[in-house]
Amino acid sequence: MLSILKLKLTILKNGESMKTKLGALLRPIRNSRHFTIKEVAAKAGISSSLLSQIERNRISPSLDTLLHILEVYGVGPDKFFKDYETFSRVEIVRKDDRKIYQRKGFKYETLCGESQAKGNHSFNAFFLELGPGQKRGDVTDGHLGRELGIIVKGTAQLLYGQETYEINKGDSVSFFSQTPHVIQNLSDQIFQAYWVVTPAEGEDYFGDKTI
Repeated sequence: MLSILKLKLTILKNGESMKTKLGALLRPIRNSRHFTIKEVAAKAGISSSLLSQIERNRISPSLDTLLHILEVYGVGPDKFFKDYETFSRVEIVRKDDRKIYQRKGFKYETLCGESQAKGNHSFNAFFLELGPGQKRGDVTDGHLGRELGIIVKGTAQLLYGQETYEINKGDSVSFFSQTPHVIQNLSDQIFQAYWVVTPAEGEDYFGDKTI
């Protein structure tokens, strides 16, 4: 832990203006624990005004103050800074660098960076392609999370529980993933869509073969 804290002292030293935005992580942690600013401030031995300014990135916390806040949340410094390093990255996936997962009749191309598939607000984003007559999903079981699809080519049928929907080029569709669902291309043309699933660990889409 000490090595990571020493490394981060450049962020917090002497209360200087921060390039990092720690408040962007601290506020969601507080909200997830259903604490008010007043409750956290009292337990951390700081003023409510100070905590509010920290969360809004108006001022930077001293190292001692940050450690007191993290102690109230039950979050270790190692984990906090590791999460910050993950969440603060911008990742660009070039078209020619996408990972492609392909089986007979369907294909997924990854669109988001690896760090977006980690943490409390993780998601996966794909470019989905289904050949004529192909389908993906499970009519007997759903999975954790929510999904959003934007159809860019073709038409398909969405089986969602006991309901059936037709989705066409230009449509968007979103739903809770816990209900069993299947996307089936009943046409003789390729079906293509951008697809987002959150959280990232909601479903194993790919199996065991990567191209």
